[in-house]
Amino acid sequence: MALDENSIGATAGAAMAVEARKQTVLDRTEIVLAILLGVAAILTAWSTFQSAQLASAMTAAYSEGIRVSDAASQAFNDASATDVADQALFLEFAKASQAGEEDTALYIHDSLMSEELAAAVDWWIDQPDSAGYATPFTEDNPNWSTAMFDDAEALDAEAQAQFDEAEKKDSLGSDFDILAIIIALALFLFGIASLVRQQRIKIGLGAVGGVILVFSLIRLLQLGNPAGVTLGLFF
Repeated sequence: MALDENSIGATAGAAMAVEARKQTVLDRTEIVLAILLGVAAILTAWSTFQSAQLASAMTAAYSEGIRVSDAASQAFNDASATDVADQALFLEFAKASQAGEEDTALYIHDSLMSEELAAAVDWWIDQPDSAGYATPFTEDNPNWSTAMFDDAEALDAEAQAQFDEAEKKDSLGSDFDILAIIIALALFLFGIASLVRQQRIKIGLGAVGGVILVFSLIRLLQLGNPAGVTLGLFF
């Protein structure tokens, strides 16, 4: 009888030890799940914050691009208007000169033409007929400048650079949005795993969520910190 009681006691002790080990594993698993939940929450917040900062930067870049584009359009209009006016004045000057109306030609040259146009016309007049310059509006004329058109083209290039930057930030923001959704899936799996009592299901869900979390972390490291987030933003 004593032997039976000892056997029963030993069996009960072994069962309690097994149960204690299971409980220990369960407790540790839940601790790991809680840590993973916290990490996933932090990564989700980071992705969302990056996306928000990039969206703000994208809007600013688009706005700047539109502003510069408008300035480029105005510069092109001014350059075109000046070019048309100069050509019209030169045509009237040439017609007066050909008709022998020297006073009219002199008035157009001295009173109506800008200093730059007058200098360009003077250079053209000094060229021999063999040079073949029909008008003073040639790149060979040192007094004729396309600076207004060059400035307009520079503004247009700057506007395009701003639009390209805005598109780049928009694309990066979308990447962070997608990552936030993926990490949210890991959060869901960790949350379900923390509620399930069956050890295998708990570990299985946690493992799948862990794989998703690792993938997301690697992708976040690849994306880096394009929004330029610093600790100073939080203080």
